[in-house]
Amino acid sequence: MQYAQIGKFGHLFEYRNTAWKCVKCKLCGMTRPEILTNYRFADNCPAATYFRFDAYFSTGRMELIRAITCDPPELVIDEKFLEILYTCTACGNCQVICSEMKGLEPTNAFMALRVYLVEKGLAPLPEHRPLIKSIENYDNPWMSPRSQRGRWAKRLKDVEIKDASKEKVEVLYFVGCTGSYDPAFRDVVFSTARLLHGAGVNFGILGEKERCCGSTVMRVGDMKSFVKRRDEVAEQLNNTGARYVVTACAGCYSTFKHFYQEHLRAEVRHIVEFMDEVAQDKGLEHKKEIPSKVTYHDPCHLGRYFGVFDAPRQILQNIPGVELVEMPRNREYSLCCGAGGGVRTAFTEVAVATAGLRAKEAASTGAEMIVTACPFCEQNISDGVKREGLELPVVDLVKLLWDSVGGVS
Repeated sequence: MQYAQIGKFGHLFEYRNTAWKCVKCKLCGMTRPEILTNYRFADNCPAATYFRFDAYFSTGRMELIRAITCDPPELVIDEKFLEILYTCTACGNCQVICSEMKGLEPTNAFMALRVYLVEKGLAPLPEHRPLIKSIENYDNPWMSPRSQRGRWAKRLKDVEIKDASKEKVEVLYFVGCTGSYDPAFRDVVFSTARLLHGAGVNFGILGEKERCCGSTVMRVGDMKSFVKRRDEVAEQLNNTGARYVVTACAGCYSTFKHFYQEHLRAEVRHIVEFMDEVAQDKGLEHKKEIPSKVTYHDPCHLGRYFGVFDAPRQILQNIPGVELVEMPRNREYSLCCGAGGGVRTAFTEVAVATAGLRAKEAASTGAEMIVTACPFCEQNISDGVKREGLELPVVDLVKLLWDSVGGVS
């Protein structure tokens, strides 16, 4: 795709012209018209769909930027201003549409506005501050002890996992905060380790020495704290000497690719990309058929942000028994799950309502399973499925691949 990079943003005042050039066409809030197949799935902006008010569209947030960059500013930063800004999931759909049509970068502009307001002491939201404090104090958003970060590896008896801080490894598996601490994603972490082991990869982890990548801090606009963390974590990762940093978290992946790459000597891969490369190079022996009709949900930070669309679909199509059916909104026009940009933390109802819409779209395909490749998408869409009263399991692609390759019953 030839549109401007989503997620790599500059200073707010670099986007003054972006705000003035917005002609309020509002195509940014919908699926690209020429690929639209069903009016039910025309909307493609979580906040705009939920609130149904112009201010919550990308065009409304452009007005915030235009007004705040005037001299003197034309708006006061109040609670409503912050609500409008922070109900944006930073999914990037508006930038996919607008950059192709006008060469503008609305998503990047909104992130720059968050950073600007944090620098002025006017943001983030109260709901976000405990997460930032926890990351500073505990290296994770949930105030969990550092000593428990690598505990999952001791429970994985069938794989020997090296300590990358002590032994030379080719691949550093960066587990991330969610995978390390949340039992709901233990299967994804185990499956990732087993796949790397089964492929004969010399890999290791940092265990309790692993630190939060800082994605949460950066997404809410605290760039000063993020940059300090990034420099420290990048040095730690470089000291391992690993050739690759592999993660199963789309948020960690996006953060590394955009904000660490100039500071990292290792190449960054999402596990889906890595296993697709393994499959193409060595091949994968599938031991178990998984007879199921599935639909794939593209995580924003994997799909729209970096164009990783083909690898997950190739993996799915190579699993015996799997029939892949696409949702009307897919690939770069996929509907965001609703959780990103700090929205699930501060506006849970907006996040889960959006996930419910995505769940109903998945159900409309006749799929028996929703597959994705992001822990936050899996968690939020699962809650959306429950909200809508659907019987539709949400499964990480890595877990599904291991079930087939490892022959798990």
